[in-house]
Amino acid sequence: MNQKVLDHCKQLLEKRKEELHREQLSKDNSLDEAVGELSTFDDNHPADMGTELFEREKDISIDYHLQEELAEIEHALEAIVNETYPFCEKCGKPIDEERLLAIPTTRYCMEHGK
Repeated sequence: MNQKVLDHCKQLLEKRKEELHREQLSKDNSLDEAVGELSTFDDNHPADMGTELFEREKDISIDYHLQEELAEIEHALEAIVNETYPFCEKCGKPIDEERLLAIPTTRYCMEHGK
């Protein structure tokens, strides 16, 4: 694999990892404010409680997907360190550079990709 492409993929992965960490911090701060604001009222309307529950479930789902994406990024960065990054985990053949640039977290070649 071309070292320039490998370096570019690593930069993409590290940039996305940083973006996700910032997004998580921002989400955590806004969630604390939102829950704190609603919980200060003694006479919450049932619709307010439903809205709060919906927002909480949505946040849990977003957090789950965020953690999943972070895990994929960590796996790809570890593969770069271990020098197994550009190879398909199923067949061991090199993954096309175009595929890696489009989906830096991919583990599989086009033949075995999802």
